[in-house]
Amino acid sequence: MERKMESQMVEIGATSLPVIEYRGTRVITLAMVDLAHQRPAGTASRNFKSNRNRFVEGEDFHRIDFAQKDEFRPMALEIPPRGMILLSETGYLMLVKSFTDDLAWQVQRALVNRYFQLPPPKSKAHELLRSVQLLVEHEERVQRLESAQLEQQRVLDQIAQRQDDMDGDTGYMTALAFCRREGIPAPLSFAKRLGSKASDMCRKLSIRMGQVPDERWGSVNSYPVEILRECRQSMLGG
Repeated sequence: MERKMESQMVEIGATSLPVIEYRGTRVITLAMVDLAHQRPAGTASRNFKSNRNRFVEGEDFHRIDFAQKDEFRPMALEIPPRGMILLSETGYLMLVKSFTDDLAWQVQRALVNRYFQLPPPKSKAHELLRSVQLLVEHEERVQRLESAQLEQQRVLDQIAQRQDDMDGDTGYMTALAFCRREGIPAPLSFAKRLGSKASDMCRKLSIRMGQVPDERWGSVNSYPVEILRECRQSMLGG
């Protein structure tokens, strides 16, 4: 069974109909016929049942089983447990022969010209151009992401350097400055955990923590370097 999955909409008068395709051709549900022709719900179904012997299955209509429900969900069509009837273009035209009001003629013309008629296939040149456009867009996204990461790392390095300079030879360092000095990958995420662990240890041992100005949070704690080393070792399982 070959079927192209679509979820696009087609405007028929004041009604928007989802495009349903089955075995390479467009089909329509009985409920969609009622909706497009502004008929009471059940009108198309009643007409179909009354003239069932005139419709050829596989040519004028298709009977869809509930087991096929997953195939139609991408097209915004839910198959009920009892199954569903899908009309082809010929089945639709046979069904609406009795619809002779002005709206019916307008809807029939619109459905035949804009719904049942498949759009022309895209040329290879068009597909190639679209592929190139998608590739360029992907490369631009990658470059923007890399630039943002580099800028973030530059800011972190500057902050860590300033904190390192302010700490000087006092024997105290911020967790971020310590991670930067030790060359620890992903220093910001590791520094958060390291700082939390160092704070707990300082409080437990009644060791004084320092304060260093920080442009993001106002100030951050600094800790004795030996405390930071010990906490890092415990985090690494050493």
